[in-house]
Amino acid sequence: MKPLHLFYCASLLGLTTVSGLLSLLYHCAPVLYYLCTGILLGSVGYCVVLYLAPKSRVSGEGKAVFITGCDSGFGFGLAKRLDSLGFTVFAGCLLADSGGEGPKKLRAECSSRLSTVQIDVTDDGQVRAAVQQVRDSLPTGSEGLYALVNNAGVWQTGEIEWVSMATYRRVMEVNTFGTVRVTKAFLPLIRRAKGRVVNISSVGGLHAGPMASAYSISKAAMEFFSDALRHEMHKWGVKVVTVQPGSFARATDIVLPAVYNRFVEDMRNNLEDVVKEDYGIEYFDFKMEQRRLYAHEGHARVPTAVINAMVDAVTLTTPSHRYLVGSSFENYVTWMWLGYFPTRWTCSTLLAEKEGDPKPAMMKKNH
Repeated sequence: MKPLHLFYCASLLGLTTVSGLLSLLYHCAPVLYYLCTGILLGSVGYCVVLYLAPKSRVSGEGKAVFITGCDSGFGFGLAKRLDSLGFTVFAGCLLADSGGEGPKKLRAECSSRLSTVQIDVTDDGQVRAAVQQVRDSLPTGSEGLYALVNNAGVWQTGEIEWVSMATYRRVMEVNTFGTVRVTKAFLPLIRRAKGRVVNISSVGGLHAGPMASAYSISKAAMEFFSDALRHEMHKWGVKVVTVQPGSFARATDIVLPAVYNRFVEDMRNNLEDVVKEDYGIEYFDFKMEQRRLYAHEGHARVPTAVINAMVDAVTLTTPSHRYLVGSSFENYVTWMWLGYFPTRWTCSTLLAEKEGDPKPAMMKKNH
């Protein structure tokens, strides 16, 4: 059963239970019935008013934002959007100094308030240089950096036995330690402006599925880092927001054929002999192609929903602590409820295999 069906069943069961309890109270204790009904309707009305009420936003004038990972994807889109809203944008790009297409487009299409900054989030020297460049170019009268958006990240798929330790370290170095490194470097500027830190995590950091261990552990670590940072920065008046995109791989460069084929080939060439023998290349190729098709066909093509959430995280005067962004209602429900259902129910969704799918070579021998 799909999580969406479980959600519908749980919702129907919940409504039935509440209706039954209210009906029982109506006949047995009318005073309690009217009291509970009033509280329930008042709570629902309060939530609706909060959702529909206009939200206050800050003006971008005189405020500076630094964003990592602006070569493409979410970072590229956010840099353009915040520039259009009047912010001074420092777009951190991996290829800013080496002729990357993303940095070129940003400089050509955005206002003079936007500048690209060379940064590799795994390089201490480049991070320090980026901080100095931002400090020297802050808007006149600015007390510091209004917002830092940690968006840079890499993705790696593959079963645990296939992914090398070097790859695990690289994913953690970029996604987790890169976020920590950049945040620590910019915090003095953020604190002085009573600004905010926005970390782009993932639903992969909430629930780990098959073929995603390296990515999921890096994002789970980012989730806990964000929580600790939120508590520590509260006394300084600094807000910490986490954005958790769902299925948006197609909206970034991580499943471009050239990129995906390259890391599939690298993984295949670096499989240990015993692993290659036990799994077999047929099974390996099938699972990697299955993963590519899932990312290509099951994910949103445009990043608009994620960028909207990122803009809210930067511009709302009272942003939420977390923004879970699904690419569809079913995707949103799946990731929102996945952790609340028994594992034996959700495994059928995450580990679905069809009759006739290739099996690991050793399993075929044993049969």
